[in-house]
Amino acid sequence: MKLEILYQDNDVVAVNKPSGLLVHPYWKETNERQSLLKDLRDQLGRKLYPLHRLDRPVSGIVVFGLSPEATAKLQRNWHSNETTKLYLALTRERQEESLSFSFPLKNEKKKLQEALTLATPLEVYERSTLMEVEIKTGRKHQIRRHFARNAMHIIGDRMYGKGGINNLYRERYGVQRIFLHAHKLAFIHPFNGEKLELDCPLPPDLRIALEKLRQGGRA
Repeated sequence: MKLEILYQDNDVVAVNKPSGLLVHPYWKETNERQSLLKDLRDQLGRKLYPLHRLDRPVSGIVVFGLSPEATAKLQRNWHSNETTKLYLALTRERQEESLSFSFPLKNEKKKLQEALTLATPLEVYERSTLMEVEIKTGRKHQIRRHFARNAMHIIGDRMYGKGGINNLYRERYGVQRIFLHAHKLAFIHPFNGEKLELDCPLPPDLRIALEKLRQGGRA
């Protein structure tokens, strides 16, 4: 399957990652050979340098540097206020007010790290809410863990979510995987200083699920 290129120049490439595909596998996680890094490298015919990751089931924008120099410059600003990372998430329970989650999360070495997640409700349904989520830090599974700790599990999340509501949304609305999508990303170009603003609409499976929810009427 040919990957959708959202932006490309001589220094940076941004791609729409499909759900179910690893960005770049770590040996501790899997020995499988297919990954976004490999598939995109083969498609473009040039070497890529990883900058960040999305979890395997999550879809949306992923950026790679096209040189070590470009990647190093991008990394320096990746968690600064000059970079904006926005996601769309369908969360358990109704929520009509904006939220801020700031409690720290443990890393793989069990060390607590600061973590900040902001969320704004876009559409409220009977048992769930479509949220726009912004992460200010880049911790592992940050959005999923922050929402789960507040009993607002992401619909379709098999690791941190709730089986009962996942089954309900799968059967009634066709949500077959986690409803979490990286849909907007803005960052400073590593060399020309311009701000790049990227958009990646919801994929068809999540759009169809939303339409079914809307047909049932908003709260």
